[in-house]
Amino acid sequence: MKNAHKITSVLLAVAAVFSLCACSQTDEEVVEEATTAVQQVKPPSKNSITLPIAHNDTLDPFKNISSVNRSLVTLLYDGLIYIDKNFTPQSILISGYSNSGTLMAVKLKSGIVFSDGSAITADDVVYSFEKAKASSFYAARLSGIKSASSSGDMVNFTLHSPNINALACLDFPIVKKGTVQALNSGDNIFDIVPPVGAGRYIISGTLPTATLIPNPRCNRKEKMTITSISLFEVNDSEGLAYGLQVGNYDYWYNDLSSGSYSRVNAGLSVVPTNNLVYIAFNDEKSIFTENAVRRAVSVLLDRDAITSQGFQGHATSSSLPFNPYWSAMDGITPLSKMTADVNGAKTILEQAGYTSINSYGYRCSSRKSLTCSLTVCKDNEFKVAAAKQIKEQLAKLNFNVKIVELSYKDYTQAIADGNYDMYLGELKIPANMNISQFFTENSITNSAITLADQNENTFTVCAAEYRNMLAGSMSISDFCKLFEKEMPFVPVCYRSGIEIYSRKISSQTNSTCYDNFCNIDSWTVKT
Repeated sequence: MKNAHKITSVLLAVAAVFSLCACSQTDEEVVEEATTAVQQVKPPSKNSITLPIAHNDTLDPFKNISSVNRSLVTLLYDGLIYIDKNFTPQSILISGYSNSGTLMAVKLKSGIVFSDGSAITADDVVYSFEKAKASSFYAARLSGIKSASSSGDMVNFTLHSPNINALACLDFPIVKKGTVQALNSGDNIFDIVPPVGAGRYIISGTLPTATLIPNPRCNRKEKMTITSISLFEVNDSEGLAYGLQVGNYDYWYNDLSSGSYSRVNAGLSVVPTNNLVYIAFNDEKSIFTENAVRRAVSVLLDRDAITSQGFQGHATSSSLPFNPYWSAMDGITPLSKMTADVNGAKTILEQAGYTSINSYGYRCSSRKSLTCSLTVCKDNEFKVAAAKQIKEQLAKLNFNVKIVELSYKDYTQAIADGNYDMYLGELKIPANMNISQFFTENSITNSAITLADQNENTFTVCAAEYRNMLAGSMSISDFCKLFEKEMPFVPVCYRSGIEIYSRKISSQTNSTCYDNFCNIDSWTVKT
């Protein structure tokens, strides 16, 4: 094992050359917004704000809790690292790390403590890791880490395979050993007392009417300017925009996974997420075994129009599989334009033999015609609008597309069964930028392109190169160049969320999708 090295001054530079981690997170959340009755609450005092808390829910981070309470969890618990606005890991509780082969080791900072004053030990980290790995929320992102063990002030993580960006998986909450309560059959989740953590705030009082106050033993150097956070109980995540607008609370983050958005009279900022919207191909459809056809689909897309119109500006165009905001993407320029290149696509198709237009009006070669279906979830307005734009854009070169709109249940079943030609999908990618599912047969995306070489040996497009990049033997830049030449799937954009806040918050909130309160130490409140 290599010697652990300093992380605080060089972590950003090191993370810029990090690649992908085999941990993954695949959940695609669909939340429909509705209107619910709310009550007025007394305005909080100076240097205080009010936040929503879900009714009959816990703040235990390892339980299956609501998105409202998941947001609050980031105030109460810190991980070993946090993910900054450039999707790059930064240290909180560790002073150094090493990553070699299948062993990653982190060294804990000295003097770090929980909110009750007890020391944070390597055994606490191992305990927290095991709880996180067993939970529904953290399990997928930690799937690439086989186990964890303690040795003095070191924690050793054994990886399933080499991953140069494995550090980005370590943002799970660190809690005191033995303080996570079991949830037994018949228990009410709101009776579960949250475990002892080491975050920026602690709970004063009894939930849900408790107050959050600054943790006097917080291991961060920043001082919290918000000295009191009142909690306002809501029934669920629905109607939260209205509750903020009438003054019941001061902040709410909406990840826009519902696919719709209604304007409100409040402060608003766009928050980039790591949710990739993409077009996947079924390799049982013969035209999609040709990389020329897949490339032409990508080149024909007007991504900027899709993001500005279909997603109402709440997305960032991308022809590459990695988030444009990721620090490791600095200096990497995609080959494709973000607007449609009809002439470029025509050249690609004609070189592949698609030179004619048949009697149906479809572009064709001597053996195949460019016609297929595009499956989309009809419950998501953004995606339905985007699918219609994709259909129109491909039609510019006589590529015939029939849109198939399905309910969420039927849509997910069709993808799982391979009952599609193309589908418009979305994948929540973890901060380690793991996209392994696109190169794995029978994964949840069901999108790997498997072909046969001249010797009839099967291979998955870009899979070997992806593994080389994970191991550090291929650069991210070189992988991206290869990806655009092969286009096993077509990235469209990275979707955004929004943060909505009351006018009493006079400072810039600067949320991230991982921590809605990442700069709460600098928030200012009007008196």
